[in-house]
Amino acid sequence: MEIKAVDKSEIHIIKPLWEKLNEIHQEDSIHFKDHFANFTFEKRCKDLVAKNSEDIQINVLYDEERPVGYCISTVKGNRGEIESLFIEKQYRKLGYGDDLVERGISWLKSNNCERIEVSVASGHESVFGFYKKFGFYPSMTTLRLKEETR
Repeated sequence: MEIKAVDKSEIHIIKPLWEKLNEIHQEDSIHFKDHFANFTFEKRCKDLVAKNSEDIQINVLYDEERPVGYCISTVKGNRGEIESLFIEKQYRKLGYGDDLVERGISWLKSNNCERIEVSVASGHESVFGFYKKFGFYPSMTTLRLKEETR
């Protein structure tokens, strides 16, 4: 197993993994299943690939040559975010997620981020315990108007 940083031009490598994460979010979502059903990798990547290369880090976990996990971290001013994290089910609870998040946090700190956040989709709160290990705690809940009610 090896973790490698990849350039944003290679983000397509994680597409199958991101799609699995999106499926989990769709299953877990209580009010926004339609959002995740219509959310595509291309839509998600639009803002990410528009970022300056120095403002995004993509770490990919490989089992030999096959990507089995990833973590995307981004910088915006003095704020950092763990944007997306996914590990294939059979590789979970083996410490690889910890390694990916620690690399992301370390990179964000090295970029002088004063505030580091991770957003968790509503319904997917089961990951709170995982993120708590790194010092992340819920600070605010954002309520959003459902698209079909606008």
